Amino acid sequence: MSRGHRRRRGVLGRLTARTYVALVIFFLFAPLLIVVVVSFNSTPNMNLHAGFSLRWYRQIAGDPLVVAAFGRTALAAVCTAVISAILGLSGALGAVRLTKGRWRTAVFTIPLIPLAVPALLFGVGLATFYHSIGIGFSIWAVIAGHVILALPFVFLVMGAALERFRFSLLEAARDLGAGTFTIFRTVTMPLLRPAVLGAMFLSMAISVDEFVIAFFTAGSQQTLPLVLYGRINLGVNPGLNAIGSVLLVVTMALAFLAARTSVLEIP
Repeated sequence: MSRGHRRRRGVLGRLTARTYVALVIFFLFAPLLIVVVVSFNSTPNMNLHAGFSLRWYRQIAGDPLVVAAFGRTALAAVCTAVISAILGLSGALGAVRLTKGRWRTAVFTIPLIPLAVPALLFGVGLATFYHSIGIGFSIWAVIAGHVILALPFVFLVMGAALERFRFSLLEAARDLGAGTFTIFRTVTMPLLRPAVLGAMFLSMAISVDEFVIAFFTAGSQQTLPLVLYGRINLGVNPGLNAIGSVLLVVTMALAFLAARTSVLEIP
């Protein structure tokens, strides 16, 4: 085979690979792109060629129900991130320091089990549990459910970061006279900050986008996905696309921040 022929085959192979990747990306993101485009329509119809307007964004910005739901969604996301980070970090630190070999593998495998359980089952179970103990449904009930949903991801992220963590640095700090809290504040947290922030952003993205658990536990305190679902029954219009676009932008931003921060190296 001549060099020119091999070069043509290489160019054709790269072109085929790039075309395939482009088609896959288009298949994944085309529906989302349509949601964003329609949200800027100047008319109530769902045509892609309607005129450009911010009418629907102004409408939802002035809608008290949507604004209140956005506030509750933000509250749930922040609380979920903080609680999940505290529980996930403390649990991962304990698992890494207190277990070895097969025991450590088992401890870090157990959190994978809830990931295989449908969120619908969690939602029904939480609703039944809340009703049986008489605490009712509210945004705080939603937050508890979101923590359960996000905690396995946080635990695994923190566990992966701690696998590369140099615990000898903690021993060196202790030899120099530093106390437990001082070591945690000046050594452990600064070194683990990228992983902690990445896990928190991931938890926020999961919370913002979550629907099933909120559907069963929110009661009258609806989050933004619940408002979007409830208004579908009134008919599809660009206002729904505007709400969906806001959710899409927030979720993608949080996912990007999670990926951007958690890939940093841990000493």
